[in-house]
Amino acid sequence: MASLPDRCRPRSGRRACWSGSTLGAVRLPWIPWSEVERRARTVPGGPVTRSGGADELTVRGLVTDSRRVVPGSLFACVRGATSDGHRHVPAAAAAGAAALLVDRPVDSRLPQLCVPTVRAQLGPLGALLAGDPARALRLVGVTGSNGKTTTSALVRGVLEAGGDCTGVVGTLGAQVAGTSWGTALTTPEAPELHELLAAMVESGAQRAVVEASSIALDVGRMDGLAFQVSVFTGFEEDHLDHHGTLEQYWASKARLFEAGRTGAGVVVTDDLWGRRLADQAVVPVTRVGSGADADVRVLGWRTGAAGTEVLLADDTGGHRVSSPLVGRVHVTNLAAAWATGRVLGVPPDRIAAGLAAVAPPLGRNTVLGGRGRPVVVVDYAHTPGALAAAVDTARDLTGSGGRVHLVLGARGRRDRHKRQGLGESARAADRVWLTNEGSHGEDPAAIRAELRVGLLGSTAPVRTVPDRRQAITAAVGAAGPADVVLVVGRGHETRLLDTTDPRDAVHLDDAEVAATALATLHADDEDLHGRAC
Repeated sequence: MASLPDRCRPRSGRRACWSGSTLGAVRLPWIPWSEVERRARTVPGGPVTRSGGADELTVRGLVTDSRRVVPGSLFACVRGATSDGHRHVPAAAAAGAAALLVDRPVDSRLPQLCVPTVRAQLGPLGALLAGDPARALRLVGVTGSNGKTTTSALVRGVLEAGGDCTGVVGTLGAQVAGTSWGTALTTPEAPELHELLAAMVESGAQRAVVEASSIALDVGRMDGLAFQVSVFTGFEEDHLDHHGTLEQYWASKARLFEAGRTGAGVVVTDDLWGRRLADQAVVPVTRVGSGADADVRVLGWRTGAAGTEVLLADDTGGHRVSSPLVGRVHVTNLAAAWATGRVLGVPPDRIAAGLAAVAPPLGRNTVLGGRGRPVVVVDYAHTPGALAAAVDTARDLTGSGGRVHLVLGARGRRDRHKRQGLGESARAADRVWLTNEGSHGEDPAAIRAELRVGLLGSTAPVRTVPDRRQAITAAVGAAGPADVVLVVGRGHETRLLDTTDPRDAVHLDDAEVAATALATLHADDEDLHGRAC
């Protein structure tokens, strides 16, 4: 990452734990109960009824988990798929909640604000109770089935190179000015998201980049935010366990480009979905891709272990962009970040400097080994399209006559629809090692069987090694010095869960396992060399 702009206020490079009600790094304001009611009435959908609580009552922080209530909190009783926050009112009251946000009256002495849908209020009220931090920030939103995390990091690099202290919120957590916070979701629940933005404002940020997942857009976590620019990185089938149909999934993504939510769009148009979005969006759109109608056009590229170079053309002429990111999948990510910088007025030389300074995000084509040992690539690829691109990248990195060894699994209780597609994409590898990716209570053998359906007809040998650590180690051990071992699906994740109880999760970092396996190879080579001498 480029050096921090002078306006950023670093916090000693620390990493903070997310508390869910207060960051510790930001002081939340006390908000009058009457102001809460007033903001709630601005949300369309039906009547708002207040019971109890004088106008001078104040609340501090909006909380959706009763275990994270602190004295003074407004507790929002959210109905979920498996739980109902209304049932946890006694626990919230015991922890010191000052008032309740409900969609039906509950038996409690606490003041209550009854609304048609609690979830619809989380964005507007989360913003209010965090001090409306988004009003002090110029925001960029990034959505797409793949590439959100990398593109968000690249856009942040561009904006900081342009002189603006910039925060980022996404799959890898939240970062600003040397401080980072872990987050459980790609896009946190609205109250937590607004508190993170408040921390960024306190750190001196002028801008923030926010990854927008389709689920977050669907359930309203992005409500209360207005973006200068929204970026679309591409689209393919995913998350149908939540959305139900591909069209509903598409519609959720497209919400980020509605008038009133964003001022402009940057859209990768190399597929049908991107062209559809660019055509139907009512906000100004900058098209990015290799087509003749692209506003930022990819003229050529090359990639290797040292990074990626892209030749772009826009209304100012041709530009050569260099990046340490590895893989052809990053070509359009780099082009989209370039286009975003241009839309926001960053000079071309500053954009190029920012892109060149962004280190590869954790678990996104992380490259290990080489120099006489196999190359290992650890990547988050967990959709058929992303896997196909990852195999292509691995193929680019092989030496003469080298083979691609693929370590493949699929997460349990999520998107069964895409498992066969993952198997189909895996056919492009030279050898496949089927393994576990965290079954979450589902039968691991049944998951692997569904992957095998997609592999039918492949000429690649397929070996089943259920233990993921052993599978990675075996693949590295079987690979030659010209080969590439591609480990996909988990990327940056370090916790693997095979039951439905999160407390059963075990530590497993794919990159750590691969590094250990490579070190063992190196030690064996040294031992053999010593004996030969």
